[in-house]
Amino acid sequence: MSGDKTVVAFQGEQGAYSEQAIRQHFGPGVTTLPCRTFLAITDALQDGRAHYGMLPVENSLAGTVIAAYDLLIDYDLHVQAEVILRVEHCLMAPPGTTLAEVRRVRSHTQALMQCETTLRRMGLEPVEYYDTAGAARDLAAEPQPGTAAIASALAAETYGLDVLVAHLEDQDINFTRFFVLGLDAPARRDPSKTSIILTTRHVPGALYAALGELARRDINMTKIESRPRRNRPWHYLFYVDFEGHEEDEPVRGALLGILKHASFLKVLGSYPAATAAPGVPRSGDATTTRP
Repeated sequence: MSGDKTVVAFQGEQGAYSEQAIRQHFGPGVTTLPCRTFLAITDALQDGRAHYGMLPVENSLAGTVIAAYDLLIDYDLHVQAEVILRVEHCLMAPPGTTLAEVRRVRSHTQALMQCETTLRRMGLEPVEYYDTAGAARDLAAEPQPGTAAIASALAAETYGLDVLVAHLEDQDINFTRFFVLGLDAPARRDPSKTSIILTTRHVPGALYAALGELARRDINMTKIESRPRRNRPWHYLFYVDFEGHEEDEPVRGALLGILKHASFLKVLGSYPAATAAPGVPRSGDATTTRP
């Protein structure tokens, strides 16, 4: 990497939602590096082609991005920050295509899941593709009769496609959470969150005892996710997020306590918590579901 220009790697093509998240977090002057896979993001970090990577980890409608969590256990990367992006899906097609002509829709499986009810109501066949922006790019390069793509408005603009329907997602409240990844721990900025991965011994109450270390110190757990251990059938990894920084005395004490109950503990990092994204409902607010 040359000069002081910040380079951020992401999975997908130009115009992907991950690229939007990069620009939201780092600003318009950042340089982005498209990667074919999540694994290629780690390669770009380790060989020095990128300073950071932007990794989607969960969506408010479709849930966890499983491949992302598998990556976090396999590689020693530090979470630098979290980013919350408002996702607005667009149905797009080559110029001159009408909505009545569309029969099938290409996109990434996560985007198809987030538009599942709307696509079913419209009678459109979902076709899985490796990437949202990639589906738009390839459709623009090789138009196919009756075929459209779901991607961002940025992708439609980038590849010269017409937006046939905006806000295609099933619910108006649709957000994706990203981790900014790097090789080193970030400078502290509060409010902070901490993410860990742990496994427990296969005995009654093991998980209860481990997570009780947080409760006893009034540490608020914001997420827990379980994933099968690939090397031990019917044993599980637990991905846990909670408020606070690992330099704080209560968090240090909780991590030491968890280690006593766990057979494995990996701290993914303590990082600045994302500020509320525009449109995120407050507690008690109603959300709107598309008819």
